Amino acid sequence: MPSSALAGASPSVFDIPYLPDEPLDSVYFLACATTQPRITISAATYDEDEVAEELAEWLRANGAERPFLVASTHGRRLLRRVSTAVGVAPPGPRATQAWARTWSGAARGADAVVAAGGGRCLDAGKLVAAGAGMPLIAVPTQLSHDGVCSPIAVLPRTAGGLAESLEAVAPSMAFFSRPTLIRSPIASLRAGIGDLLSNPLALHDWKLAADAGLEQINHPAWHLSAESFRLIEPLLYEPLGPESVDLGLIGLMAHALVTSSFAMMTVGTSRPVSGAEHKISHAIDELYGRPARHGAQVAFASLVSVALHGLDVEAFRACLVNLGLPHHPAQLGLSHQAMVAALLRAPSTRPGRFTVLESAALDEGEADELVRFLWGGA
Repeated sequence: MPSSALAGASPSVFDIPYLPDEPLDSVYFLACATTQPRITISAATYDEDEVAEELAEWLRANGAERPFLVASTHGRRLLRRVSTAVGVAPPGPRATQAWARTWSGAARGADAVVAAGGGRCLDAGKLVAAGAGMPLIAVPTQLSHDGVCSPIAVLPRTAGGLAESLEAVAPSMAFFSRPTLIRSPIASLRAGIGDLLSNPLALHDWKLAADAGLEQINHPAWHLSAESFRLIEPLLYEPLGPESVDLGLIGLMAHALVTSSFAMMTVGTSRPVSGAEHKISHAIDELYGRPARHGAQVAFASLVSVALHGLDVEAFRACLVNLGLPHHPAQLGLSHQAMVAALLRAPSTRPGRFTVLESAALDEGEADELVRFLWGGA
């Protein structure tokens, strides 16, 4: 464990590592040259009926005249003006990889798969589209994570099993309904910000792997990840309550989450936006179920990365408090020993990805010391 973690070193917590010999002039040209989905953010209105009409027309204009719908309850309401669907599959909380394979056959008579709902619904839609061999259109009803436009689906093999990250179909288009998203729980919006909050730490880890000669950095993906964080950085320094949420913030969050997705699409993996903090969140999932939304767990676990990188723990903790995100294990129902166990399990959740956890190589005593440093007796 770096001695700076326990010695109180405190460089600015959100400084993003400098890349030497950076081809700045070509970064965004190259990023835009990659295949990225067409993104539409709805009219700035609070009227969901108006946007339902807008969405139906937008789908027709973009060639989805006979879509197959993978839709949650709220997703079906948003798609209620789509009258030419060839079928509807409600994924619900029990959607699995086997479920997606079953519905792929039913989707083959369509011209596109439209997935409208939360994260589980969108991931199910990605696998249905992959199995049916057709394009996917994403219509998120929450802004809780940055995987909306990524080529990754996270679903368990069977009901009750652990979720697995799988290569799938990235959406060719995505539509964000502002009146739908502004009515989603503020906890989901906080989780979306939490997912983006970890991007600078993921970049620190990526550079750590590159400096060790284990990986090469993709500059466009790096800058997309950094840009997605910079979009939401102004939100970190004031309390975020329901009164802060307006149509402009919804549009900003949609833009930021999509930009983070583009970073993943540029390299075909989650490397630009996922480091040690995601490994710790996955370890918590494996050991204790998922006690909170993914983005909230990632933000909480980022405290460990901040400490191991020798950054300003208290500045980061203050941001979590402002955002209403968990900043103590007890808020996730976790004990001191549970956190120690999660830190020891975390490296094995993605063994091919080198992060500050692998660099620190914590033993049980060091993990215990780190937990005490961050949270006292937890």
